[in-house]
Amino acid sequence: MRYIILFLVFPILLVSCKSSQSGKKAVKPEVKPPLFSINETKVYPDEFMYAYEKSNKNKGETEAIEDYLELYVNFKLKVEAAKKAGLDTLPSYQRELKGYLEDIKKPYLATEQVTENLIEETFKRLQEEINASHILIKVSEDAQPEDTLKAYLKIKDIKQKHAEGKEFSELAFQYSEDPSAKANNGELGWFTAFQMVYPFESAAYNTPEGEVSDIVRTKFGYHIVKVNERRETLGRIKLAHIMLRYPQNANQQDSSAVEEKIFTVYDSLKNGGEWFSLASQYSEDLNTKNQGGSLPWFGAGNLPASLEKVAFDLSQPNEISEPVQSPYGWHILKLEEKRGVGSLESMRESLERRIQRDQRSELKISQILDTLKKENKFRRNEVIYKQLNTTNLMSDSALTAINKEEVLFSIADEDYKVRQWLAESSKKGKVKDALQEFEKNKLLAYEDDHLPEKYPEYRMLANEYRDGLLLFEIMSRKVWDKVSSDTIGLKQFYNENKEAYKREAAVVADIFIFNDTSQIDRFKNPIQNNFYSLSEPILYTNKASITKALDSLKKYSDTIFVQVERPVMMKKADSLQLYTTLKTTINQMELLNPINSGENKIYLHFLGRATEELLKVYDGLKAVKSGEFSEEEKLYGMKIPSKTGFSQSFNNNGDLQLIFVKEKVSVRLKSFEESKPELITDYQNYLENKWIEQLKQENQVTINQELLDQLKSEVEEQNL
Repeated sequence: MRYIILFLVFPILLVSCKSSQSGKKAVKPEVKPPLFSINETKVYPDEFMYAYEKSNKNKGETEAIEDYLELYVNFKLKVEAAKKAGLDTLPSYQRELKGYLEDIKKPYLATEQVTENLIEETFKRLQEEINASHILIKVSEDAQPEDTLKAYLKIKDIKQKHAEGKEFSELAFQYSEDPSAKANNGELGWFTAFQMVYPFESAAYNTPEGEVSDIVRTKFGYHIVKVNERRETLGRIKLAHIMLRYPQNANQQDSSAVEEKIFTVYDSLKNGGEWFSLASQYSEDLNTKNQGGSLPWFGAGNLPASLEKVAFDLSQPNEISEPVQSPYGWHILKLEEKRGVGSLESMRESLERRIQRDQRSELKISQILDTLKKENKFRRNEVIYKQLNTTNLMSDSALTAINKEEVLFSIADEDYKVRQWLAESSKKGKVKDALQEFEKNKLLAYEDDHLPEKYPEYRMLANEYRDGLLLFEIMSRKVWDKVSSDTIGLKQFYNENKEAYKREAAVVADIFIFNDTSQIDRFKNPIQNNFYSLSEPILYTNKASITKALDSLKKYSDTIFVQVERPVMMKKADSLQLYTTLKTTINQMELLNPINSGENKIYLHFLGRATEELLKVYDGLKAVKSGEFSEEEKLYGMKIPSKTGFSQSFNNNGDLQLIFVKEKVSVRLKSFEESKPELITDYQNYLENKWIEQLKQENQVTINQELLDQLKSEVEEQNL
């Protein structure tokens, strides 16, 4: 709520943090003298022009620079008053400011840029599925250099053989160290994002259809990837199945028996058999048979190829497939639900969670750290690193011999010593990992601390929040809270300015627009000038008939207004008994005055006010308006009549307009209570202007007129 109110305090505070700053380099503003100063506080042209341009953008027009300067000076005078009052030292202010700054810096932080880029990249990849084959030469992540080179040369030689014309599938069968290659010639089937390790996924998505990727290293070893085919993502599917397994070491006779049995179950389903019952009785998938065979959500690549094709060919919920064979046995599939990928915004939160847990985030951060090292002149003390790398674990006693005051590395002009690393690192794990983590933390912290220098827009945003929160607090104390507590001052202001608060001539009316006039007569006789019929009169025979009518009509009004037509001869006691009976049947009932009918029967009318709820009851109604209208006001193209009673006419669209004017309101001065909404705003402005005049007298404001004229000329040239 505080954030929203800030927008209303001063136009420069309409900020937007959504634009990505990825790839921006530090921009040093041109050094100019201050545009104006308040005592010792100087405000420079870049800050003023940033606020001025943002204000113009929000308003959609170019404001005179002198007018905006006056507003901006007043704004800064209030901020200075807040600082003099010590509001910037309050713990509550410091906490709130810290929270806002943490939020607005996110688009500028290197790690946040990585996450956003990965979200967009991953979402784009999820729109497409790839069918690929690969050849793997295994080598562990921490292999010796000679083993790594040997594996690399081997995969390079295989890639060369393919370039010379050898079939990829033959090379996969002959050389790939993926155990499945002997059965599938290296073919992996269909997959999309998150289903392969990230470097492999990227190699596949970055390779055109029909071509082979560059050599790629993963935690399993070296790969080359051939992209066989691409297709639009099939989405995700929710299935149930009835499964009959092949017996262990099954022969041909066993397999035929399973096939015959599954077709018997299928025939039962076609003849009206109930799915849940048959799944519970026959399915041999013990994990799902008691839940009707219901399976988790699947995407492409999660099912055996034979099942995947049949599953995604099902199009309607509860549609059942013919029996289909898989490596595990026979299945009958039933479609429960099918979904597309979804929009980026609907998936953003889940994508971010998955990315943080995935290798892709770690690899991208590593790239960012390399960039930050270059940008910020990162320098290692190679002598110390060599000494440290002679040890393996953080608990090794050899670490005690290292000089703790030696500089470990430097970032720009800041040094980080061995003792800092030891103090901030866990005493467990490998030295190498602890060094990398310390480097990462300090590089990111340095980037965070120097964002204002690197990104001028962030600096401006941060200043806006600092000043905006102070402005809110000082305005609360000097103006807003004062208005709410100063009833005497508010009344005095009203008495001195009564003539400014007039109620103009108006009419109180209900307005109906019809495109079907068959029911118009039911609106020409409102009950007691306030209520309109929600139903035809209902003959009251018993409580059940009232309850039934009530159930269908009570949703159109918080309170049910009931009118009773009583028989001519009904006694007063009987009338009261009827009311009591109704009260036990209807909650929130208002009983309007009973009317005498010419019949010896009792009818009920269910009534409602002239609101848009009537549109749900009457098909012929196009629009309903109720309230106070100026006599000169035009509504739906027609002037509001000034005389009381009904009038009807056709408007410019050819629709019938029915207006029931209930009351005329003459010009008169508003009472204190009636004037309050406008009065409070006017009194706030009065107090604020009075306070600003006081601030101008108490502070020395100096404006650089020459610089202001220069800025004005620049703005005029840009607008030509």
